[in-house]
Amino acid sequence: MRSQELADLAGVTVRTLRHYHQIELLPEPPRSVNGYRRYTAEDLVLLLRVRHLVEVGVGLSDVQEALAEESSAGATEVLDRVEADIDARISRLRAQRERVRSLRAQRRDPGAADGVAGALSAVHRASGLPAEAARLDSDIAMLVVHLSGGDTSAVEEGLAAINGLKDAPSFFAAINGLVDLAPDADDAARRAVADDLRLHLSAPSLAGVHPLQGRLARLLDELRRLRLNPAQLDALDRL
Repeated sequence: MRSQELADLAGVTVRTLRHYHQIELLPEPPRSVNGYRRYTAEDLVLLLRVRHLVEVGVGLSDVQEALAEESSAGATEVLDRVEADIDARISRLRAQRERVRSLRAQRRDPGAADGVAGALSAVHRASGLPAEAARLDSDIAMLVVHLSGGDTSAVEEGLAAINGLKDAPSFFAAINGLVDLAPDADDAARRAVADDLRLHLSAPSLAGVHPLQGRLARLLDELRRLRLNPAQLDALDRL
């Protein structure tokens, strides 16, 4: 039989068959006088065995060892490794499924940082932040958590400080004043926003939040400068 017929019978593509020849997983059969490879039933059986091993998860680099003697210790070790890899993937998939269920249950932003998204969403709802501003806040939290190696403590500290404010509505109003600041706002408007924010940032609960340092602080500043307009940045620089 020719390559196409063998591939069809085995349920693979001719390209796959040629690849197996290239990596010497399958020996190339002799060619007929007209230059075509001529395969036999033995080749089909071997190809089916290779396909079966690949489908259960054996890597191509390990197939040869598994084929050498299916009852040997070497083949058993290969299958043990495959099973361990499958177990690890199952564990990862279960963890992913739980995260998806948690995201759906809390109706929170699927792209938000793990562990703090629910609390962030609650603050955003309470503050009345528009979607674009809430997205920037969530993106900042994501950067902080990721660059902290998954540690959510810095974001949790900030959220706890906000929740500890005696006059949270007034603070949220100041934040929204910054959000609403037009790009062409005059100096008086920028100064008023900065003064209002400074007043609230001096509150005991917010004053105790540890400022971010180093590369993380630089990246967050870069993100703000990419997202905020000149007047908003000027108001923040006055703080």
